[in-house]
Amino acid sequence: MNKSVSFHEALRKKHLATLWTCFINMFLGGWLLTGHAVFGYKSDEMIYSDCISGIIAMLFSFFSLSYRRTWAPWMVCLVGVWLQFAPLIFWAPDPSAYVNDTLIGVFLILFSLLIPGVPGKLSTTGPEIPPGWSYNPSSWLQRIPIIFLGSLGWFIARYLAAYQLGYIDTMWDPFFGEGTIHVITSNISKAFPIPDAGLGALAYTFEALMGCKGDTRRWYTMPWIVVGFGILVVPLGLVSIILIILQPLVVGSFCTLCLCTALAMLIMISLTVDEVVAVLQYLSRVRKSKRSFWKIFFQGGAEPLARYDERTPLFTDKSSKIFSSMTWGITIPWNLLFTAVLGGLLIAAPSLFKITGKLADLDPILGALIVTASIIAMAEVIRSVRYVNLLFAISILLSSLVFGEKTLPVLFFHIIVSGLLLILTFRKGRILEKYGAWQRFIH
Repeated sequence: MNKSVSFHEALRKKHLATLWTCFINMFLGGWLLTGHAVFGYKSDEMIYSDCISGIIAMLFSFFSLSYRRTWAPWMVCLVGVWLQFAPLIFWAPDPSAYVNDTLIGVFLILFSLLIPGVPGKLSTTGPEIPPGWSYNPSSWLQRIPIIFLGSLGWFIARYLAAYQLGYIDTMWDPFFGEGTIHVITSNISKAFPIPDAGLGALAYTFEALMGCKGDTRRWYTMPWIVVGFGILVVPLGLVSIILIILQPLVVGSFCTLCLCTALAMLIMISLTVDEVVAVLQYLSRVRKSKRSFWKIFFQGGAEPLARYDERTPLFTDKSSKIFSSMTWGITIPWNLLFTAVLGGLLIAAPSLFKITGKLADLDPILGALIVTASIIAMAEVIRSVRYVNLLFAISILLSSLVFGEKTLPVLFFHIIVSGLLLILTFRKGRILEKYGAWQRFIH
């Protein structure tokens, strides 16, 4: 009984400390309710959406004043999520509506869940480093580069979405001229029911927000958030990269800003995958211990084998230590750097050798895939990904023999590239960190 009373008292104190967030969300709801008149929305759908969203946000923010109504902040968060979708679903004709909804939506998510924390759950302290690991993949210094890259992708994607929604008439592209416009107005883009660049901005928004969620032990206190974060970054990131790779084949053009977001996504995958591996290891131990798997997945649990983090530097330490700790788990072996360069040469091969036909289509695709695999494999926990380059090496040789123009320079170039790729791929490179039981899968 005493434990129950102390738990509720602790929850009440925690809630009182962040009660101000409820009032901010009420204000944001009022902003939504009246904003359409200030900005002069032309879309009835957007007016109705903002008015209804504002009323719901105000109502559930009021309910959130009680710490016992743990469901109320989640409803406010859902309003924030809806506001990210609404301008895209209704193809909002007003730029003010797009900016207003996406920004207010972010603030509602921020002040309903990120700052106050998960409703009904107390903040605790404990060990941070996974068993057998040499560093904590959930530390803030590990997450800051991911949040930064997600925010960068958000800025770029919103700019591209502005053209698709008709807010601007021109696009900046220093290398490919009209290539960006050709890409974002292509049949691939038009196949989506909503602006695909806006959909990308939506994904980047959630990536940045989910990167901020949770403490430095979230790999075992909030497994669901890390798994969701990993799904957003890794599988969805690979899909977006593949779509960008298809640009020269389907559209016949490249897009500088799209390539920038693809590079940012590749780096994000390399930086994210170690935390996902730590969570999967933890969930595997939970399943073997016959504990309630789904309860721990959604509510978190304990990890008695974890160690306290005495390695991660503080923000007051030297800058060199801070920046180096952001890249723990990432090494750049010279052979992977070289295979990435080979991929870049293969992308440029049709222009360098005046290649035409099917080989001119295949070379950029294979080259981009090689660059993708080489950069992702720089993450130590998935260093074995580099072996897919062996398949690409064989594909390069076969494609040059089957589809090549049988000219000696072209054939010689493809033989050299495939041979170097075969040789360089086998070298693992340095593995500086420790990953517990996962170490045996790093080859």
